[in-house]
Amino acid sequence: MTFVCARSRVVAAASISLILASSGLAAPPRPPKGEATHPRNGAVKTPIFSTDSCKKDADCAPVAMCHPDKCVALANVGTGGPPLMCTMECRGNTLDCGYNHCGCAASPSGKKLCALLPGAK
Repeated sequence: MTFVCARSRVVAAASISLILASSGLAAPPRPPKGEATHPRNGAVKTPIFSTDSCKKDADCAPVAMCHPDKCVALANVGTGGPPLMCTMECRGNTLDCGYNHCGCAASPSGKKLCALLPGAK
C-alpha cells in the first residue's frame, strides 16, 4: 500500500511540474481580430492620436501605469482608471518592452497631438 501511495505522489508531482514548465512556453496573446493597424511584433503601424494638444514630446505621457495603449497630456495622466492587475508580460500595441513610445506628433488635421508612436524612443 505504501508503494502505491508513494507512486501516486510521484506521478502527481511530475504532472504538476510538466504543466508548470509548459505554461512558460506558451505564445504571447494575439491582439483581438479587427486590429488591422497593429502588426504582430508589438509596434503600432501608425500613430494612435489622443485629443490632447502638445508642443513637444515631454508634454505627453502614458495614460495608465499598466500596459498603456494611449498617450495623453501630462494633465490627463491617470485618467484611464485604476488597473485591475499589472503583469510582467510584454503586450503588443502598448508601451511595454519598448514596442512603442509617447510623443507629440502632427495629426492628419495638422494639429500637434499626443500619440502612441511606433518603436522605441
